[in-house]
Amino acid sequence: MKETCKLLYEEMLKEMNSCRLHHTNEKEQIECSFRTCEMNWKKLQTYLHQYKFHDEIEEAWFFKAVKPQFTGLIEYYALVYKAALFLPEDGPKDIYRFWQNELHLSRRFFAEHESFYRYYKGGLTEMDTIYFVRANNDPTTPAVTKAYDIAPEASTTHDHLVASIIARERYIEYVEVQLQRIHN
Repeated sequence: MKETCKLLYEEMLKEMNSCRLHHTNEKEQIECSFRTCEMNWKKLQTYLHQYKFHDEIEEAWFFKAVKPQFTGLIEYYALVYKAALFLPEDGPKDIYRFWQNELHLSRRFFAEHESFYRYYKGGLTEMDTIYFVRANNDPTTPAVTKAYDIAPEASTTHDHLVASIIARERYIEYVEVQLQRIHN
């Protein structure tokens, strides 16, 4: 499984690079990259549907380390596309305020999920089988449904948070670049 996931991820990155090379318009690059991520996540879902995990450790690894690499990029490109659509055209002050608000919203996400963020970024593993094994999904906790997660067998209670962390960290970098452009 590890080799299959690695190859699929590397292929996705190559395809995303091709999006940047073949499209000069930023919105077209974003759309192409988004579609690429979505398509590759669907390929991985098909593989997952046929795959039987060897044990809970392998399953937790997949939902903590592999799936969020794909779905985090889907979320990232959705954030970037939304920003491109709603970026004000009024002037530098309004644009600056827009990017400051985007930065604030992303930082608020990290504040709201501070405990899990520290667990994940700290490389802790003691709760992995609870957070990232489907059989241990808490039925009393309402499922967080993302547009890319319509198949319940392809999600756990916390993999969406890892994807959001990956997306938001990357988005903060993007926003900071936009803010730097305003100052230059």
